[in-house]
Amino acid sequence: MTKGSRVNVALIALPSHTLPATPPLTLAYAAAVLEQHRHIVRIYDLALKPDAPLSASLHPLRAFRPHTIVVAGDRLDLLDEAICLLDDLKTSVVPIRISRGEIEIGFGWVDVFDWIDARSRTPDHRISLDKLPKARSKPGGNIDRLPFPARHLLSIESYAQRAVGGELQTTLLAGFPDEQASDGFVPRSPAQIVAEMRSVSREYGVRHYLLPGMSLTRHRDWLNELLGLICEANLGIGWEGCVDIDVLDEALLAHFAQAGCETIRLDLTASRVFESHQTRSQIKRIVAIARRHDIYVRAHLELEPPYEAIPHLVDVAATFGLDDAIFSIRPKASQSPNDTDDSQWEAVARQLYYVGRKRQHIVDRFGPALGALIWKLRHSKLVSDVFSERGSSGHEDLAGSA
Repeated sequence: MTKGSRVNVALIALPSHTLPATPPLTLAYAAAVLEQHRHIVRIYDLALKPDAPLSASLHPLRAFRPHTIVVAGDRLDLLDEAICLLDDLKTSVVPIRISRGEIEIGFGWVDVFDWIDARSRTPDHRISLDKLPKARSKPGGNIDRLPFPARHLLSIESYAQRAVGGELQTTLLAGFPDEQASDGFVPRSPAQIVAEMRSVSREYGVRHYLLPGMSLTRHRDWLNELLGLICEANLGIGWEGCVDIDVLDEALLAHFAQAGCETIRLDLTASRVFESHQTRSQIKRIVAIARRHDIYVRAHLELEPPYEAIPHLVDVAATFGLDDAIFSIRPKASQSPNDTDDSQWEAVARQLYYVGRKRQHIVDRFGPALGALIWKLRHSKLVSDVFSERGSSGHEDLAGSA
């Protein structure tokens, strides 16, 4: 991207189906790059007021008078509506189809940066919805040369992103997506990650970080270097990251705790939990070790058909002693109008999981024999109540299939 004339650039993050809303880091990285090239940038995150009409949410742009508007979102209906509403501003609009949780900096955004630079020299150039900028197959340059995301353009405290103790948490990338990498990610330099932690802590007073996306344990040498640098920096921070249970052990979790890890996340599939006794034993072992080091354990379980087996899966998950569990349905490759809404099962799984946790509490309190007897007397009624409630909400087919 070459340096052209200075232009006003508005970056708009549209509401998405993802809840709760997280900061649009892709736009924050894009804003940082644009500011390096002397453009004046503003970020408007419309997900912070999801109930407001789109026309009202876009009204503040008139005061900014942008020369170029980038609209990012994963819902084509909102992208189309936004473009129509922005048409009367007589400015150039670049629509980008991207999910809020995705990080695309260095891919399609390379084309967007080049286009905005061209826009500063040819004001009449426009892009329409049917000509979305296409992603490149390789990252644009060394990822460690990217500036830190422009968090000063985001209202960090307005997001419902909180650490285990309820304090403000923000997202910090440990790596960037790369389709050619074995696990789909290229790790950032550990020194850069620690430098960003130090910068954010000093400038914004935020001391809790979520390291999303990549599994931190996939690159062991890189991980050891990162943990060592965090310990040396002595920043007094806490962080949360994804890990693989197969490589966790007492020594590594102790190093995690020393480096300020407060939460580990386990990404699991239903088939893996069902089919492997070794996996179930390893989960219980890791939870016990993590608890000794005061590390919170959260699991993300992806549900798979047949969904009628969910009650059994949830019963198994409830015995792991997890601090928290998140259930999700794998999106279908194609959705037909006659397909049922499988997302209902996520709510069913959550309800049954908390019921199962109560059962496990009874077993832990009264012992396996008496606890199991007490639970047996209550279990059938509790499960029946859950499915009856779903049926009365208009999901009779769901209750009947279970």
